[in-house]
Amino acid sequence: MAVRRFDPRRIKRHHSYTVDEAARTIGATRGTVRRWLDNDLPAIRDRRPFLILGEDLANYMARRARPKIACPPGTCYCVKCHQARQPAGNIAEFVPINAHSGNLRALCPDCGYLMHRRTSFSQLEAIRGILDVAVMERQPRLNDGG
Repeated sequence: MAVRRFDPRRIKRHHSYTVDEAARTIGATRGTVRRWLDNDLPAIRDRRPFLILGEDLANYMARRARPKIACPPGTCYCVKCHQARQPAGNIAEFVPINAHSGNLRALCPDCGYLMHRRTSFSQLEAIRGILDVAVMERQPRLNDGG
C-alpha cells in the first residue's frame, strides 16, 4: 500500500476544525482523521461535531512525520532500503537532466536496486573524487524538437 503524504502547511494554528474540515485541509480522508482521534489526536469532545484545534493538529502531524535522511557526499538514496548508501563498487553514472543538474544513478550494495541522487554539475567534480562517475549523454526530450 502506498504511503500518503499529507500537507501540514495548510493548517491554520489559530483555527478549529471539524473532522471533515481537517481532512479537506490536509488532503486526507475523514476516516484517517477519525483514526488519528482514536490514536491520541486531542479534540474537544464534549459536543458534536468534535472540534480539533489547529495547533493540536499541526503538533500531532509533526510528531508523526518521519525525519529526513541525510545523504552525505559520495552516497545515494536506496528507495528499497530507505537508507543513504555508498554505491556498489564505488561506481555511478550521471545522467544530465538540464543544463545545470542531473541524476546520479548507482546500484545498492545490499539489495541490488537502483539508487538515485539529484546533483548539479558544479558538485560533480567533488563526487568524482569519491566515486568513479561515468557521464551519460543527455536523452532528447519531446519539447526539445522545436
